Amino acid sequence: MTIQGKNGIDVILAESLKELSESRPIDKITIKEITDKAGVIRPTFYNHFQDKYELLEWIVREELVNPALPLIDNGLVKEGLTFIFTAMEKEKTFYTRAAKIEGQNSFAEMIFICAKEMILSHMNVDEVQAKGKYDWVTPDLIAEYYAKSMCVVVMRWVESGMKVPANEFVDVFMSLAKEPLFGLF
Repeated sequence: MTIQGKNGIDVILAESLKELSESRPIDKITIKEITDKAGVIRPTFYNHFQDKYELLEWIVREELVNPALPLIDNGLVKEGLTFIFTAMEKEKTFYTRAAKIEGQNSFAEMIFICAKEMILSHMNVDEVQAKGKYDWVTPDLIAEYYAKSMCVVVMRWVESGMKVPANEFVDVFMSLAKEPLFGLF
């Protein structure tokens, strides 16, 4: 998928999808409904996005990930995660519906890809490789491992209706990420 920058039409299409998702599952929403609600013609949509799943990925990146990156880049990981989960909490209906999308274009897969990219971009690759006892334990494998575990926790939170407040969720999320597995035994 090609991820675009932010522009007016992208934002209008995103808002249209979010509004429509308040009353219907995202996988049942058509491009025509999105464009009608946005007040644009269908070719305009296809000039910006390949399909509604690419639009959903754009929303995840532009509204959750990209605004949190400056915080994370500056070592404020907890604050970056708090931003992400608070933003999701504010649009609970949309993200709860997004979480129900399964298969190739699933929300879980989008979260996994974003988390893996974030981990890889912040990982000290030289240190990981220097400590590595086995060649097959690559930075990519480590990033996938942590991204999958993060994805499981995030999806469980969303699927349970985000009943735990974002701040409390981030505290637990951070402690799970820091605590070695064998320390829990």
